[in-house]
Amino acid sequence: MSVRITSALSAIAMLSGVLLVPQAAHAKALDQCGGVYLTVNSHCEFKPIQECETTCTTTSVEQVCAQKTYEMCGQSCTVSDIKSCTETHSESCSKQCETITTKSSHDVCVSDCSDSCTSSAISGNHFGGDHGKCQRSCQHDCSAQCDSSSSTDQSTDCETKCMSVVENECKEEVNRECVLSCQTDNYESCQTETVNTCNTTCKDKGGALFCDGQYIGASDLQACADQLASEFSFNIDVTAHAVATVKDNTDGSKSEVKCSFAPPTRGAGGVAAVGALAALGVVLSRRRRRA
Repeated sequence: MSVRITSALSAIAMLSGVLLVPQAAHAKALDQCGGVYLTVNSHCEFKPIQECETTCTTTSVEQVCAQKTYEMCGQSCTVSDIKSCTETHSESCSKQCETITTKSSHDVCVSDCSDSCTSSAISGNHFGGDHGKCQRSCQHDCSAQCDSSSSTDQSTDCETKCMSVVENECKEEVNRECVLSCQTDNYESCQTETVNTCNTTCKDKGGALFCDGQYIGASDLQACADQLASEFSFNIDVTAHAVATVKDNTDGSKSEVKCSFAPPTRGAGGVAAVGALAALGVVLSRRRRRA
C-alpha cells in the first residue's frame, strides 16, 4: 500500500509521497489520524512494510503515547480552581502585548503553555528527565488544552486576546503536576504496546503513516487521508499493492512478486507509475522465458 499526494504546490512531494502541511496552524486534533496535532512544519509520509517495521521504535511512538496517556490522565486530574492563577497571568498580559500582536490566541496559548510545561516536566524529572518525551507530551497536552482558543484572531485587540488565553493556560497549569505524574507512570507500558501495534499495522496494512518521524495511530488509513484532505485541502490517493504470481525456475513452485503503484496521473508522477508497471512486466517476461 502506498500513499500518493497530488499538489500544485510541490511536484517533489507528489513524487516522494511527502505530505507538506499548509502554512496555517491547526487548532483541532485530527480524530481520524489518531488524535494527532500537526504543525505548520510537519512532514508526513507512508512507509511501506520493510521500512515501516524498522521505524517502529520507542522513540517513534512518543506522539501516540503523549495522546493516549493524556486522554487517560486528563480525566482523573480535574482541579478547577484557577482564580489565583488567572490573577497572576493577567498581570503579565500587558507586558506580552508588544510581542503577540501578529499571533493568534491559539498560537500564543500553545507556545507559552508548552515552554512552561516542558520546563516544569524536566525540572520535576518526569519521563526520567528525557527532554524529547517531556517536550512532546507537553506539546500535546497544551495543544489539547488550547484547542478552544481562536486561530484566526491575529488582529483582535491585544488585551482582549491575551485575556482569552489566560483561562486555558491556567487550566493546564493547575492540573500539570497531576497529569505529568500520571503520564510518566503509564508511559513505558504505552510505548511497548504501541510499538507492537505499529509493527502489526505495518504487516496487516502493508505499511503505516509517520509524521515528523512519529507513528500515526490511524485505524483507517483512508479515513485519515480523507480528513487530511478535508482539513488541509490535500488530494491523497491511498492505493494497494499489485500482486503477480509466477512459476519458480527451479522446482515449479509459485512465488509472489509485489509492486507498489498508483493510478497514472499527469506529469512525472504518471510516468513513475507507468514505469513501475513496466518494470514489473519485464520481470514477469524474463521469468516466463526461463521457465
